[in-house]
Amino acid sequence: MDTLLSVQFLGGVASGDNLTGSAILLIIEQEKRVIRILIDAGLVQTNFKEFFEKNREILQQLKPERLDAIVLTHSHLDHIGRLPFLVRNGFGKQGRVICTEATAGLLRVMLEDSAKIQAIESSHLKAKLAKEGGQPDLHGRGRDHFTRGNYDRLKNFNKNKKRSPNGATEPLYDMNDVEIACNLVKNGGSPYHSWIRLAKGINLKFYASGHVLGGAIAVIRVETKNGDIHLGFSGDLGRRDGIILPPPEIVEEPLDYWFSESTYGGKFHPERQTEIDDLLKVVRKAADKKQKIIIPSFALERTQEIVYLLSYYMSVRKIPRMNMYLDAPMATRITKVFSQNWDLQMFSGQDIINFNPFSTEENHFLKTVNDKKSSLELLKEPGPYIVIAGSGMCDAGRVRDHLRAGLSHKQTVVCLVGYMAKNSLGRKLKEGFPIVKMNGDEIIIKAEIVNFESFSAHADSSFLVSYTENIAAPGKLKKIFLVHGEEESATYLKSELLKVLPDENKWLKNILIPKLGQEVKLL
Repeated sequence: MDTLLSVQFLGGVASGDNLTGSAILLIIEQEKRVIRILIDAGLVQTNFKEFFEKNREILQQLKPERLDAIVLTHSHLDHIGRLPFLVRNGFGKQGRVICTEATAGLLRVMLEDSAKIQAIESSHLKAKLAKEGGQPDLHGRGRDHFTRGNYDRLKNFNKNKKRSPNGATEPLYDMNDVEIACNLVKNGGSPYHSWIRLAKGINLKFYASGHVLGGAIAVIRVETKNGDIHLGFSGDLGRRDGIILPPPEIVEEPLDYWFSESTYGGKFHPERQTEIDDLLKVVRKAADKKQKIIIPSFALERTQEIVYLLSYYMSVRKIPRMNMYLDAPMATRITKVFSQNWDLQMFSGQDIINFNPFSTEENHFLKTVNDKKSSLELLKEPGPYIVIAGSGMCDAGRVRDHLRAGLSHKQTVVCLVGYMAKNSLGRKLKEGFPIVKMNGDEIIIKAEIVNFESFSAHADSSFLVSYTENIAAPGKLKKIFLVHGEEESATYLKSELLKVLPDENKWLKNILIPKLGQEVKLL
């Protein structure tokens, strides 16, 4: 029985600036049978001008009702966020969702928040549209349009423009679609290290990726008359020195094809402890000067890492004890999931802390801000205190209130602890812009901005190289695909791989940086 294999890259490619929206379609043809498996179904995270249109474009090349399975590597929105949209457009009639148990536990939290944000944005925009009698200006925005978040995206209407025919103001999905999507997860999630049957002769195994709770490297085995073919999908790889999770596991199977993320290609994390020490210095200084520390943070994993670190060092009195406010509804829900998993002994470093750092009952330093009114009241409180708020790139969420109130004051310290996409407000702060524009107002930056490069949960360039070198060691590997990174990062990573892999001329042709929509035949 001849087997034909091909892949199509429907998002999260490394051929441009937007590394989000991960989605790789694997097509397996054996005689009259065609199996279609989508690895990840991520949201394209971009400015409001393009958000709905860019995320709908996947339907131009994908018929959701024909998918047999969607495999999710982890629960970040840029890997799961289009799942309910595909459900709304036909997925689920014959297909199912496969992910790890922890990813299944986080799935509803992440997707419900996404649906809620889309509904609010859509509702506000429609109300403004009706009041003004005009149409949204999706093109001619002011110079701060790339840094606008949920509170700022409703400015500047162009009354002469026609509404986009693709329904630019309509949410991609609603809570009902989220409910259906979550119910499609097989058995409430699957364990690591066990083969999961996708179809006759096609199986899946998960290895822990170390990136986030529940994160997985997905290995798909396809039986053919010439032997088994193994494809490995990295998802997002974690670090060898993770704060609360062990490093990525080594795939046991000899792979034929390897699909690797390249987010930090060409970038090297500083020594972890060096930057932890730098963070502790910032906290000590803020306590001495009675400053407020604002930490914009991603709701999943980064928030919990910061909570863990600061709680531990406060508990052993390496830094002054002060209130640490978690002012992010989604991050609060996710932190509760971490708290529920604490006793399962799945985290690294549990032997050095004698309380559950994610539980507000056990962790007396951690306070949660439960509503918007309390969040606004917190702005008036004098320092010292620490507030951790979303979003991580400063483009949405309650952190924007804290930044608007604090950026123009010397009593504020902003700690940037994550990746900042081009044109985001966080990127502007990181690059040292002296003035930023928020809500149409120019703000002179007087706050201290401190950048931390080592808190990323992504593997850096050296670890990506060494991990892929290990994948290639058995000598069976035929092609490497570099995805999920800016083009510059992927290109650098390719150049580094060429230095360590045998037969440079072979790999020059067989390390590929695919473009959006590109289809590649494997067999």
